[in-house]
Amino acid sequence: MPMRLPSLKFLKTFQVAATRLSFKAAAEELFITPSAVSHQIKTLEEQLGVVLFERGAHSLALTEAGRRYLQQFNSLFARLETVT
Repeated sequence: MPMRLPSLKFLKTFQVAATRLSFKAAAEELFITPSAVSHQIKTLEEQLGVVLFERGAHSLALTEAGRRYLQQFNSLFARLETVT
């Protein structure tokens, strides 16, 4: 059975958080709370079955899987913006 595609909203949240390496900065850009960003990322990671971020007390970094995923989504979102 094919995996259900994640929410486009969660994917955009991932892209912004991964680019900024900050849930707070992503929240400000997306006009949601940092907690909402964290919950969306956690849900996305659970759906994918992979950890995308290494979370520290005061730091955020992409895992190797997160870096590969971001590379794919940067080009996809750029194409969506062009088409739109």
